[in-house]
Amino acid sequence: MKPLASPMMARLDAALAASRHPIDAACVRAERAGLLARQGKLDEANAELQTLRRDFAERPEAVVTVWICIVEAWIEQYSGRLSVGRDKMRRAQALSAAARLKPLQALSAAWLAHLGYMQDDFDDMAKYLTLALQLAEPDHHAARARASLVAASGYHWANRLDLAQPWYTRAREHAVADADETLLSIVTFMMACHRSNHASRASIFGSVDTAEARRARAWLDASFNFDQWIGSAPQNSFLCSLRAQLYSADGQHAQALALYETHLAEAERQGLAHMRAVHLADQAWCRFHTGDANGARTDANAAAALIDPGMYMEDLAIACGRLDQVFAALGDVDASLRHRQMAREHWATHQTMMQSMIDLLDRALATAAH
Repeated sequence: MKPLASPMMARLDAALAASRHPIDAACVRAERAGLLARQGKLDEANAELQTLRRDFAERPEAVVTVWICIVEAWIEQYSGRLSVGRDKMRRAQALSAAARLKPLQALSAAWLAHLGYMQDDFDDMAKYLTLALQLAEPDHHAARARASLVAASGYHWANRLDLAQPWYTRAREHAVADADETLLSIVTFMMACHRSNHASRASIFGSVDTAEARRARAWLDASFNFDQWIGSAPQNSFLCSLRAQLYSADGQHAQALALYETHLAEAERQGLAHMRAVHLADQAWCRFHTGDANGARTDANAAAALIDPGMYMEDLAIACGRLDQVFAALGDVDASLRHRQMAREHWATHQTMMQSMIDLLDRALATAAH
């Protein structure tokens, strides 16, 4: 499939050609480097950033400096260094506020809301989401698209798709208005991720949800195909790990195991190392159901050794819940009961966090509307 020529890149190239002032041109070049970073083309983004730093080393300009901070934050984030990226985005926020650069303050606030969401800092997420929506003009599509995606993702994560849908719609509308195909890709990807996670949760803490697993697979296909179409740097193994979880949740254990064995190591290099306990526990479940009890025990023991209180609470609950099932199937009653108790505790905490997310978003969005 021949990739689609990037509409946003074409818009930025046209703006660059039309720029008559060096500072205006530098801002467009920075935004262009940021798009490259968000597309996963990190080497190209870094090269452009080095040129910008050199050009303004002698006579810094506040607006260019803030743009450089924002692009640096994106490069760190898309390299898997979320904490470093968040620190750089905080600097962009502080500098833009001090220089009264309202559009960049809105943009950096929207991304800080996103990074707060990514790191389970829901209070910070809500604070910056409110700020972004209060500062962003109605036609500041980049800031409003990102803020809308944060609201949609938060509600969807908390299992309130009804509340998420209007915000997904707004995110898409602003992305289309901004010709931002990369944001459209992320909207599709987030929908796929949340549906996959809900199907996986149901297979452990509820009952198998075949319909949700089917919908999740359709969204995963859509995400992969859209990324191929726009020529975004693909994370095939990342998507395959999600597909493996779906096969497992739907009882198709052989298909799931084949995907885990082929793609798990690469998926971890693409940013899923923090989910190793979850994946190994699920792989153990699949090995047991395909007749490999010894392999299942080996994977289960490895997963159990990786259980760490510093993990995301949802991941802790899912890993322990799956290990309860695996050890029960293997006849290890003590290990099963131990992980069952941990799973119940972590799941109860996760449910409290979901309600907290809903409450925080309700208040943040109501405040931003006034």
